[in-house]
Amino acid sequence: MSRGGTNKETQGVYKETPVDCKVEDLEQLKKLLWEEGINTSQWSHQKGNKTVEDLWREISMGESYLKRVEGKLTRLLRVSAVEVIFTLGKRRFQLVEDKQIFLNSGIIRQRDLNVITEKIRGRENPLSAAYRGLMEEVNLQLTAPLNFLGETYWQKISPSYPHLPSIYQVFHYQAILGERELVTVRFSEYREEENILSLFTLKPLP
Repeated sequence: MSRGGTNKETQGVYKETPVDCKVEDLEQLKKLLWEEGINTSQWSHQKGNKTVEDLWREISMGESYLKRVEGKLTRLLRVSAVEVIFTLGKRRFQLVEDKQIFLNSGIIRQRDLNVITEKIRGRENPLSAAYRGLMEEVNLQLTAPLNFLGETYWQKISPSYPHLPSIYQVFHYQAILGERELVTVRFSEYREEENILSLFTLKPLP
């Protein structure tokens, strides 16, 4: 997960109980965003951001939901984040998401994300989401256990949805792998619905 934003520990995350803001369809979502004063004029693949339709897809799949937190409309989501380390001989390398290319516009968003992240769907187990993310994003089908590193909360404005606050509950894992797993890695992921290409690379570690 990006280390930008405010880190909040599990206890005392909210000063007051969040209020559900349920929407049943895309039009209700657009209406809610307008009523809450969320400026969506920059929400466009042409500008290197995601769209209201992308947010609705997230919500309808159970990947995120909206609540009013301390008086502000906020996007809440749970994320599994896996740090992937390859030991190759005497050297160690970290798998990183290098960049995203918005193919509709040609805009390139530099990521330098040092974990493989996956949104947790509905009541899905965080560990299951971690394994699913590794498979879907980089074709790593692991059976070995992942090391659980802990849980954190992050609050920030996502670059995907400008002006909409987001709170991430992040479950951190680590995988230590070798050459056998490396040969199966796919270093790109194409998301057809969003027409976005993510590119991955290996970063040498000290």
